[in-house]
Amino acid sequence: MATQERAPGLNGGTSNGVSSSLPPQPSFLLSGYGAPSASRSPLDGRQLNNGPPATPQPQQQQQATTRYPPNHPLSGSKHLCSICGDRASGKHYGVYSCEGCKGFFKRTVRKDLSYACREERSCIIDKRQRNRCQYCRYQKCLACGMKREAVQEERQRTKDRADSEVESTSGGAPPEMPLERILEAELRVESQTGTLSESAQQQDPVSSICQAADRQLHQLVQWAKHIPHFEELPLEDRMVLLKAGWNELLIAAFSHRSVDVRDGIVLATGLVVQRHSAHGAGVGAIFDRVLTELVAKMREMKMDRTELGCLRAVVLFNPEAKGLRSTAQVEALREKVYAALEEHCRQQYPDQPGRFAKLLLRLPALRSIGLKCLEHLFFFKLIGDTPIDNFLLSMLEAPSDP
Repeated sequence: MATQERAPGLNGGTSNGVSSSLPPQPSFLLSGYGAPSASRSPLDGRQLNNGPPATPQPQQQQQATTRYPPNHPLSGSKHLCSICGDRASGKHYGVYSCEGCKGFFKRTVRKDLSYACREERSCIIDKRQRNRCQYCRYQKCLACGMKREAVQEERQRTKDRADSEVESTSGGAPPEMPLERILEAELRVESQTGTLSESAQQQDPVSSICQAADRQLHQLVQWAKHIPHFEELPLEDRMVLLKAGWNELLIAAFSHRSVDVRDGIVLATGLVVQRHSAHGAGVGAIFDRVLTELVAKMREMKMDRTELGCLRAVVLFNPEAKGLRSTAQVEALREKVYAALEEHCRQQYPDQPGRFAKLLLRLPALRSIGLKCLEHLFFFKLIGDTPIDNFLLSMLEAPSDP
């Protein structure tokens, strides 16, 4: 594993930002995320049908112009992203880049984040794998010519423009990603969490977990339906997003639900599965990771429901989900969630300037754990014999719960 190296600061010094060790893109949560299964993540992106684009030298790639047939999906674009090869939306911070790489670079600079590579600092950064290693992605941004100072200049221009504008007395437009609706979605599904009788609590843990299957997935779909803008997406894309992230979304939910429980997790039925029971059922190793990397961290930082909802929304709005068609729309929604979460941290926790970055660091752990759960067939025990595709589709087509 490569030693940690901080992103260079504006003045050439080292960054004081947080360190993120991103595992090979599974996502637990994230998705987070940098949200992110056996060997590839359910949050991994899809490859274009025309195969991976060639990767020219960084200095040449900015000038590259690729022509496609009239009906080719990239026929309207003159440039490819210098970092990942996706379709570029324009020149950002001195380099032709897509919205994803633009947003990643901007967040890294503004939050002064630093990353560590778990491999050899030579990870492939392309459209499908750009979220696998944040360290190598950031280094490629710099190598391709992205300028940190351009981000700071943009921020100052935005501030100056805002200071010069007269504040509207009409109340303004409603926020694009209203946090109260994200919180409402979390509270709505958690209020449906049941309680089990003493006899049920004494059942074999695997049998009891299987009994929670329908409720777990039902709550997940109802939650997604109440996340702002999710229902505006085509049915096929909603299906793709839920299928890509359901395992991490469930893990995040029951991890936060379990912060007040000692050595156990609380399922949607109210069942508390204790550590010793999990070890007896053969899922002890992954169970321990959930407790130490998620439950304990959420408890330590006192993660609130709004923050949980935002992290889960980051996982849900995964622009790289395989088969997704509304890629740009979903990527824009994820960016709105990031912005809303950052503002929430700034307003509610002004004495914790690193809280936003600390929250995002739960996403790699969530991705990794999500992958391990699939590898260990943990979720086959969690959801029993429920056919995921059919269940999710039927729930998406059904009316929302009142």
